[in-house]
Amino acid sequence: MNELASISASAAIVFYVLGFAQLLIAQGRTTETLPSNRQMRVALLGMAAVACHAWSTFSALVTDAGIDLALVHVCNYIAVVMVAVVALANSRLPVISVNLLLFPIAVINCLALLIIAPGNSTQLTIDSSQATHILLSLTAYAGLMTAALQSILLAFQEKQLQRLDTGFYRMLPALETMERLLIAMLWIGTVLLSLAIFTGLLFLDDMFAQRVAHHTVLTTLSWLIYVGFLVGHHVLGWRGITAVRWNLSAFGLLLLGYVGSKFVLEYLLQP
Repeated sequence: MNELASISASAAIVFYVLGFAQLLIAQGRTTETLPSNRQMRVALLGMAAVACHAWSTFSALVTDAGIDLALVHVCNYIAVVMVAVVALANSRLPVISVNLLLFPIAVINCLALLIIAPGNSTQLTIDSSQATHILLSLTAYAGLMTAALQSILLAFQEKQLQRLDTGFYRMLPALETMERLLIAMLWIGTVLLSLAIFTGLLFLDDMFAQRVAHHTVLTTLSWLIYVGFLVGHHVLGWRGITAVRWNLSAFGLLLLGYVGSKFVLEYLLQP
């Protein structure tokens, strides 16, 4: 990563930390929601952070040789999309406090980008026909990871209903808002994952020779769970803890199938 990209990543860390600090300071207030002036500050810091983060990530991801799909680069791409998606969603729903989880994750990824050397990764030429499949897959993972993290917050809210007016819980969006965002993210993520699986089949000649058999099986199982829950939500009205369990189960398989396999191939099985 070049010097300018390193500076950009460092600036992103500063903006993320400042935005997170604004959210933490709000915990000491007596108002039930985050004050509008503080929301604006967090939103502006978040936009500055994600802009710097995106620049450093794409500088590392796109090289003269092509697209470097190292695990550390992919994780940062996912983190950028997650923060950006919540920032866009906040224009329709009051979900800015979800950044209590996303900002620290983004900081960790930025630090990894600065200090961890890429593993033995796959290089794709810029005009590779697989580019569409790769971008769809990564964006689907980002959307579904955001939904998974949101599920964790939703589970805490469901179990601490008597404490939602104090401390950390007071800062979270209302349960109804969290559920609306969760279902929206699941629909978007599942549609993108469906497209990613379809486009991936176009390039799958021999899954065993290409060492993607486990990835294909786990991703397909994850997709089936997501579709099963969305059908159950629409037909049977599944929600709350049921939604959390289905979502985290599906994402666990997805995470194992992609990030787990990339870690093994890049760091444990490299020549």
